Amino acid sequence: MATNSAISFTSTLLNIIGLFTTVSVFTKVFSLLRSYLHSSKLSRYAHLSLNGESPWAMVTGASDGIGCALVQELAGHGFNVTVVELQRSFPERSFKVIVADANNVACVNCLKTHRQGSSNDAPLDFATIKNALDGLHLTVLMNNVGGNPVPPIFVPLRDKTEVKLSENVSLNALFPLHLTRTLLPNLLQNAPSLLINVSTMADQGLPLLASYSASKQFLLTLTSTLRLEMMLEGTIGDIEILGVRTGRVTGVAGYKESPSLFVPDTKTFARAVLAHAGHGSGIVVGYWAHMIQHFMGSLMPPWVADRVMVSIMRSNAEWELKTNKEA
Repeated sequence: MATNSAISFTSTLLNIIGLFTTVSVFTKVFSLLRSYLHSSKLSRYAHLSLNGESPWAMVTGASDGIGCALVQELAGHGFNVTVVELQRSFPERSFKVIVADANNVACVNCLKTHRQGSSNDAPLDFATIKNALDGLHLTVLMNNVGGNPVPPIFVPLRDKTEVKLSENVSLNALFPLHLTRTLLPNLLQNAPSLLINVSTMADQGLPLLASYSASKQFLLTLTSTLRLEMMLEGTIGDIEILGVRTGRVTGVAGYKESPSLFVPDTKTFARAVLAHAGHGSGIVVGYWAHMIQHFMGSLMPPWVADRVMVSIMRSNAEWELKTNKEA
């Protein structure tokens, strides 16, 4: 009798656990789907100032690729845009260009970097950037700048020079960190405001991209930390802080192939990024097809995922080597 009772209890417990697991899975899937089906609320941040001034957005890394597409999308939503190193013009909107060397951010006890052919050894002055924005009703900041700008790209850490490592970390981590610190008061003053940090799905760690992967993880950690700081200070409703993870996109530097289901063009991706605005999503994978890739990868056992990643990166390194020899 006691045995039957124990079996019955165990069966009931397992049923309850199964029910909760099923509900949890469906809830997460529904929440995930909803985050890619809802419409953008970017208009929340395209508001006039108390003095009737039009809203401005700042986009870094806007000379090409995703950054350039983000500029076009923001302009289409009613923003004037201030950009860093924009190399083309869009007559339908007002643009303010700020030229900044993001590879040369000052830091204490860091190696002093010097880029060959550069005549300016002075570290980047963020106060100058802030002064250039004085008087603008800045409501959106998009930290998009980043990458591995100087080939060869796929190189083991032991073969990277100190200068290249320092420049890459400066570009991908230190520059957005200090720019955010500098412009947070502006965003708070002009609330409601939006801060988007564009990272990558490589943030979990890619072999041959040590400084890049680590810097992009730094950027996502910064995103999470800032959200908690805003909550701590009671200003979470004033600034929405969004982190966007990026998969492969065509139309960027070094990749100009035709778009496909899992490789959108820059315009499609930029539109997907801004569709997440206004929903308090925290950190998201920007494009729905990239999320499918991410989800499928998460189902792999760790040892399988590691081998797949090593195989992919080995192929990338071989492709780069072959391309350089043919050039």
